[in-house]
Amino acid sequence: MSQGMTDGDHPPLRVIVAEDEEPLRAALADLIARQSGLELVGTASDADAAIELARTLQPDVALLDMRMPGGGGVRAASEILAVSPGTRPIALSAYEERSKVLDVLRSGAVSYIVKGAAPTEIIEAIRRAVRDQSSLSAKLMADLVGDVTRDAAERAGAYKLARRDESRFRQLLESTPDAVVIIDVDGNILLVNEQTMRLFGYTRLELVGRPFETLLPPRLRESPARNRAAYFSDSSARPLGSGLDMAGMRKDDTEFPVDISLRVSETDEGLTATAFIRDLTERRASDAMLRKNAKHFEALLESAPDAVVIVDAGGKIFFANQQTEKLFGYDRSELLDRPVEVLIPERFHEHHIALRDGYLANPQPRPIGAGLELAGRRKNGIEFPVDISLSGIETSDGRLVAAFVRDATDRKARADVERDIAARRAVLTHLVSAGEDERRRIAADIHDDSIQVVTAAGIRLQIMRESLDDPAQLLLLDELGDTIQHAISRLRHLLFELRPPALDHEGLGPALRMYLDVADEQTSTAYHLDDRLTSQPAEATRVILYRIAQEVLTNVRKHAGADNATVTLTEREDGYHVLVADDGVGFALAAAAERPGHLGIAAISERAELAGGWLRVSSTPDRGTTVEFWIPPDAEQRPPEDGLQLPAGVGT
Repeated sequence: MSQGMTDGDHPPLRVIVAEDEEPLRAALADLIARQSGLELVGTASDADAAIELARTLQPDVALLDMRMPGGGGVRAASEILAVSPGTRPIALSAYEERSKVLDVLRSGAVSYIVKGAAPTEIIEAIRRAVRDQSSLSAKLMADLVGDVTRDAAERAGAYKLARRDESRFRQLLESTPDAVVIIDVDGNILLVNEQTMRLFGYTRLELVGRPFETLLPPRLRESPARNRAAYFSDSSARPLGSGLDMAGMRKDDTEFPVDISLRVSETDEGLTATAFIRDLTERRASDAMLRKNAKHFEALLESAPDAVVIVDAGGKIFFANQQTEKLFGYDRSELLDRPVEVLIPERFHEHHIALRDGYLANPQPRPIGAGLELAGRRKNGIEFPVDISLSGIETSDGRLVAAFVRDATDRKARADVERDIAARRAVLTHLVSAGEDERRRIAADIHDDSIQVVTAAGIRLQIMRESLDDPAQLLLLDELGDTIQHAISRLRHLLFELRPPALDHEGLGPALRMYLDVADEQTSTAYHLDDRLTSQPAEATRVILYRIAQEVLTNVRKHAGADNATVTLTEREDGYHVLVADDGVGFALAAAAERPGHLGIAAISERAELAGGWLRVSSTPDRGTTVEFWIPPDAEQRPPEDGLQLPAGVGT
């Protein structure tokens, strides 16, 4: 695995490869071993083996698969830097997941490469890494710019973290291989990175304050200026000059082909647009899918809908929330340090103490007194039925127990109705779960098998190319390479259709934004997303909302002939409301019979009703169509037994 000394007697860059799929691992190993100036010193199939290799060999660069066993690339990058500080980790992933990029960069990785990238890009990333330069795609960098801008206000209270992320962002901005130009709403240049100056031959002072069109040939300057207002009205990332052969013009008036994408961001100074410019003379623009980071949990006891009582190991009340005061009629000062049995009828005291002691011996989140009729007692002595769920909390002062108490008066009156709803939801949950499990299985097979093998084939082609000198054969090989890259792109699109990672890792809004971005590129309809959600639905609810919206949007794409379509997400009536409106051909509701190839309104409506929600349609010929639906927050199977069931881990 040794290349020996390179030209000029400089030692070769020592590289290890950690990838769990053997065909891709072998192809990457061969690619690196054949490169002048690179030396493959080891391979691994999981994170533990990669960390041990780094500890033993102290390599210059480590290529790390994001999803390999043992904690993936995030854990491997962090621990490799601990045992081999001179190693530069590079993350390899089948997805461009925004939710993972900052995690892996914070763990110490210097670059994020998507599997299926041209072999030359992988080699270039290795050489850039040892110069402490990052390698990220233009679209991924666009998302990071938008994320950092949007998150700045939310993270104003976390000053140190914000400064660290800002510093990291600036480092990425300067080290990205693309030219980055930030402009204001008038099209004047506010900021450029080093690559812009190298690519166009200007100094920073010569560009700041000048129109962005300075960087374009005269024949292309009118169209961007004319379309600028339209770009600033939509914050989604999109290519500039769609359908045109875009070109840049250097200071010396020479032209060269470029790919330009714009992303609008809102800052304290107003709207700005970030243009990412890639020189297509040497490399092709990446079209990998975007993923967004970031999923945050907020559990505020004071805002809980249930009475929350926290007791210590001796059964004394340690905390009571506002809902406890309302439910039991006590002021919380009257409850602190008193036995929790003060909230229970006296005849249940002895049994309750036994239940409490049993829970402390095995503190797993669960309902208390399953199968029993539990009761609470208010300060005025009145008893009422309750449901109680317990969750253990480990603290430095010992173990505490959180009791979530809900007034069961209304529940008992609605018991028969709820059992019917639970049965209907159980049917839907089974259908949704079976369908989603199958989608996950197929997506996993594509990710873990098909993409890996096709990527390995692409690398093998690059290796073969180095041994050929016949122009005709080289041309044929390049065409075959393009076909392989197209196949990888199609496989990634299929992964997205089957189960977009953003739905699991980032939420409903980001997943729909990605779906609409793809629809934008494939149709003449302009799609818009208005995401007003302040919290994410539970997983089952999120999947149902996404699939219904996907079915409605499929009808829009196939049948509406619309110029514009807007999706609005809101929280309403303690549930989630989605509205899809288009300005297409519309139809007469009375004559809306089922049509071949057309998913009927009745089928979509039935799915919403099975989830405990509703769906409504309004449409007029030539006036467009509006579809709105509402799904409750717990659109999943509920157990038929009475009793409050909190998600495992709440309060822990």
